[in-house]
Amino acid sequence: MAADLAPEARMLIEHQCIQLNYAFARYIDNAQLEDLIDLFTEDCVFDRAGPVHRGHAELREGMAQRPPITTRHLMTNFWFDRVESDIATGVAVALTFHAHGPFEGTPLVYATTHGRMVEMHDEYRRTPAGWKFAKRIASPVFVPAVWP
Repeated sequence: MAADLAPEARMLIEHQCIQLNYAFARYIDNAQLEDLIDLFTEDCVFDRAGPVHRGHAELREGMAQRPPITTRHLMTNFWFDRVESDIATGVAVALTFHAHGPFEGTPLVYATTHGRMVEMHDEYRRTPAGWKFAKRIASPVFVPAVWP
């Protein structure tokens, strides 16, 4: 239980879960899909504010269908409501930008119809390979006036 955790143990778990979020942003922004999928448990649920993927196979299929765009996810405002030795829950905020085409060193004009701020409601689970997302629910907070 959370009460059994020493403050240092809680801080370490929170740090590891924050690093998991940073890896999520890095991998999704650089189309490292297998690395991204590996951040999730085998029985994961990932609700992308529309498409919902259950398990690695659905996640792989869904992420492969993403259009050829460049994204950047800025992850911030991490909050943990529950931290135990093998499970944690919390919320992170993602500020996301999308642009058409690949980034090849020249700045891209981002698509203002797709930039948004999203709360990521997460359940983290400790596995033999480290902390992973067991559930990630994307909940848009701010969206452009024109929303697909």
